[in-house]
Amino acid sequence: MAQMTGGQAVVAALRAHEVKDAFGLISIHMMHVYDALYEARKSLRFIGCRHESAGIYMADGYARASGKPGVCFTSTGPGAANSVGAMGEAYACSSAVLNITSNVEVELIDKDRGALHEPKDQLGMFHSVTAWNALIKEVESIPDHIHEAFRRFKTQRPRPIELEIATNILSKLGEVEVPLSVEYPRPRGEARAIEEAAKLLASARRPVIWAGGGVISSGATPELVRLAELLQAPVTTTYGGKGAFPDDHPLGLGCSLGGRVYGRNPIHTYIEECDAILVVGSRLPYRATVGVGLKLPPKVVHVDIDPGVFGKNYPPTVAVQGDAKAVLVQLVEALEGRALSSPQAREAEIAQLKGDFQKALWEAGPNQQRVMETLRGLIPREGIIVSDPTVPAYWATRGMPCYEPRTYLSPHGWGGIGFAFPAALGAKVARPDKPVVVITGDGGFQLNMQELGTAAQHGMNIVVLLFNDSSWGVLRDRQRDYHEGHYYATELVNPDFLRLAGAYGLSASRASTLGELARELEGALRRGAFHLIEVPLPNGFAEFK
Repeated sequence: MAQMTGGQAVVAALRAHEVKDAFGLISIHMMHVYDALYEARKSLRFIGCRHESAGIYMADGYARASGKPGVCFTSTGPGAANSVGAMGEAYACSSAVLNITSNVEVELIDKDRGALHEPKDQLGMFHSVTAWNALIKEVESIPDHIHEAFRRFKTQRPRPIELEIATNILSKLGEVEVPLSVEYPRPRGEARAIEEAAKLLASARRPVIWAGGGVISSGATPELVRLAELLQAPVTTTYGGKGAFPDDHPLGLGCSLGGRVYGRNPIHTYIEECDAILVVGSRLPYRATVGVGLKLPPKVVHVDIDPGVFGKNYPPTVAVQGDAKAVLVQLVEALEGRALSSPQAREAEIAQLKGDFQKALWEAGPNQQRVMETLRGLIPREGIIVSDPTVPAYWATRGMPCYEPRTYLSPHGWGGIGFAFPAALGAKVARPDKPVVVITGDGGFQLNMQELGTAAQHGMNIVVLLFNDSSWGVLRDRQRDYHEGHYYATELVNPDFLRLAGAYGLSASRASTLGELARELEGALRRGAFHLIEVPLPNGFAEFK
């Protein structure tokens, strides 16, 4: 037990859980937390952002790139409210983000008496975008709440958590005990379900594997590769699972996309021709499966840590609740030594399928695919690519291979624009040893372009590829294709992005051709400093050469 303020208890609890970095925006209600952060500044680095939404995105990018929870500090009322949209993205994408915020004084909470920044039911405001949240009214219970947050991150589906603390509790002294970090066993699958799943997979002649973000969250890539090789089963990934299985592995099919590639998707056709599918760490999201008419094989083994995902879009033949890594270990052990019905070599068949998929991409967008292959050839294998919902990024998800987990980050859950730039900054804090490249559009970048100041202040050396078509390009294309060219509300007047970056003391350049883009990107990666490359698209991405 030690006497400390509520603010000191927050920081002590985070340090007990080995938190080294945190993001946020300073505020009057949280001042005692920042006093404690000042005292701990040599062991816990604080990155101050310019907007709370960007701070949560940074924590989200940090979590996805590192595999550790990302921590962000916000503040009572408007500051907390500013963070809700980004929390929703983390929730939809199953990202472990801890938002520590404040509330008004204990005696004023939800009393509507006009306190400074007073919210109405702030706890309820966060309910829809968190796995768990709580209001803390005693200094002594602060460490226990933070300990519980980290327990949930380690044992459950990783989703954001919000803890709010009454502001007068942060300044109050109390006798506090800070529990140390604890490692928990990974939840294993129930023995009977494992046996049923192993029997089904062993009898399959043409099994296929669908891998989602849960494989990445649990660090289960080695186990997934071992199982795929054992079954000789090809593996396709979801948007969130991109990188869960190396795309250059003979059994790797790449990302399954969210639908047809301008009329056809060879991967979906192949899945429908298989007799069994193992789904690992994916909820089989509607928009990428049922919503585009995908039919799964007749036998479905569904593995997930969250039992709530089973049966929502497809009924499983066998459902196995448990951590992906633990369950895959169990399945490998159960299958080794068994006689398997699947053929022992499907490389030729899979190579043909990969070729068909590449052909479909090139037919659908030859210039777009040429850009993706050029960029992928320049970005190192271990480089982290962070994308926004923009036309070039959609092509990156489709046509840019990924080789390692935690190296392709995107807002695949909610699909909110403005994610990529701040999330990339967080990823760089998490992995300063890796190059980080952003793929964004002029519209999405402007939602958080104020974080150029954060990048400059804290030396976050990333490369930003800003594709500029002076519009909300995805929506403009939709107006062209489905609304008779009724262009309305999609045109943008943009700043001079090069001068904007220069105003913060950051380097920037412009690339009007693919050759220029390749040279600029290669140089920026070689220098290792922050660099923004604007790519003008006066005729749209499809015409960029």
